[in-house]
Amino acid sequence: MSSSSDTETIDYHVDASGIAHIRLNRPDVANAFNDQMISELIATLDTLSSYANVRALILTGDGNHFSAGADIHWMRSMVTKSKEDNQNDAYQLATLLEKLDTFPHPTLAIVNGCAFGGALGLICCCDMVIAHENAKFCLSEVKLGLVPATIAPYVIRAIGIRQTRRYMLNAELIDSQRALELDLTHQIINQEQTDHVTERWISNILALAPHALALSKRLCARCEQVVVDGPLKRYTSELIAEVRVSDEGQEGLSAFLDKRSPNWIK
Repeated sequence: MSSSSDTETIDYHVDASGIAHIRLNRPDVANAFNDQMISELIATLDTLSSYANVRALILTGDGNHFSAGADIHWMRSMVTKSKEDNQNDAYQLATLLEKLDTFPHPTLAIVNGCAFGGALGLICCCDMVIAHENAKFCLSEVKLGLVPATIAPYVIRAIGIRQTRRYMLNAELIDSQRALELDLTHQIINQEQTDHVTERWISNILALAPHALALSKRLCARCEQVVVDGPLKRYTSELIAEVRVSDEGQEGLSAFLDKRSPNWIK
């Protein structure tokens, strides 16, 4: 068994059957991610990918929410950094998404509470998503004068460009039933069903040939139309870096922290 004694923002372990578990562990801020969490997730995914005994990965959030997306205070701190620093920072998130998307074994996200902004990217990078009845989703970036750049390729792949344009350009709340209809998630459960449904998924995975699963996952990646290559990662990273330091991005973040309406609302 491996544990996360060296991480502060996440917990992880590998159980006796080879199922890796990662839990986002910042419940006091609804598991919003910052640069440290992104870095720890990247390192953990690299570590788990190298373990010969790992058969699958389950991603969850501690407390009442899966993740509120990017930590607003971290985002505001990046406003004072250079464009290059912002690009490097955004590229880290793009790298995290790519590593989760290409994790060599089947992945399952279990979503409770809110999954906003960048958290949708994590969800769309997982092979299967189970949502609690109370789950809420939102591509909320434009409310803050920002752009959901690095997650866009994965969201578009999951729900299609037509639905992405609606929800990315409207920032409306998506409940669990609508998320199921959109293919953001695969199944809705109540909290009491979580253990049973998770155990059934694990049982199914463990009954399948590990190498065939890995090859099948690579096959899906080869056949899909949206390929997140180096140029696309750079474009999305540069785009969000530019928007973060813009007047509109600064106004949106400031308004959110000050609990007031931004200046584009008349």
